[in-house]
Amino acid sequence: MIIGVGCIASDQILVTNAKWKDEKGKIIRRENRFGGNVRNSLVALSALGMKTAYVGTMSGQPRWKSAIDDFAENGVSTEFVDLDDKSHPAEATIVLTGDGERFIVYDDEPLHHIKLPSKEKVTKAISVAQLLMVDAGICPPGTLDVIKKCSELKIPVVLDAEQFFVEKSLLLQMISFASDPILPINFAKALTGKEEVAAVINSLWNQTRNAVVITDGANGCYFQIKGDNQVQRINAYVIDAIDTNGTGDIFHGAYAYGLLKGMDPIKRLQFASAAAASVAVMPHGVNRRPNLKSIEEFMAQHPALLVSQL
Repeated sequence: MIIGVGCIASDQILVTNAKWKDEKGKIIRRENRFGGNVRNSLVALSALGMKTAYVGTMSGQPRWKSAIDDFAENGVSTEFVDLDDKSHPAEATIVLTGDGERFIVYDDEPLHHIKLPSKEKVTKAISVAQLLMVDAGICPPGTLDVIKKCSELKIPVVLDAEQFFVEKSLLLQMISFASDPILPINFAKALTGKEEVAAVINSLWNQTRNAVVITDGANGCYFQIKGDNQVQRINAYVIDAIDTNGTGDIFHGAYAYGLLKGMDPIKRLQFASAAAASVAVMPHGVNRRPNLKSIEEFMAQHPALLVSQL
């Protein structure tokens, strides 16, 4: 089972055909979705056939029953969830533009109330875990101990972080114990104080890693893998993106899938990129989940991603 720790978001999506540079645009579509790094990663993994579970607390208020229903509808277990009325999803409004850009505004008040479930449920979750997904930037108190325990038990930890809601020193500790930190480039630069990609990766590297991956959107990603001191780059698929919201989270989930399936590092990065890209080109209004058939078809229809050394 793959377990996940982090916040859940309730997103109001506003879609416009206008480009980002236009500054204004008419709303052509509205959608309500649940999101968040860990939620999206777990849903992607479930869609790929993996057994998954969320570890945390959720509000039992009638208004938020739909958040628990969302997990059930997407095959994510809530057996390790405790009810807590204050632990409801963070609310956000996301504007998606005609050129695939997005802007997110959110209310972070609920993030102050997210918690881990009971010690018994956390212990049981770890006991059945094959891999831990973590949103370290927004996670409940006690997450560091969960990561440490998984590290001690040689359970892989695929970690994401995009903001400093959690104190920087704590965030750095969590990252230090992760086997596979995958961070967006601008946040990784802010976190490390480095500008050159190789320096960023070198500052994050330690001997417990399977890999360190720095993502850079349409520019692909940079990485270093165990047994190789060289920092490398893999390009991204060239696509006409329709909706990139949440595709970074899908990248994380597909990467975790590849890791558990024994794919070599290059193969799992290619697979993760294809999973994200195959969802980014989906039209608005469809169920935005990858599946093995669509990923395989996408990879067959596009040139293989190239790997180069920095």
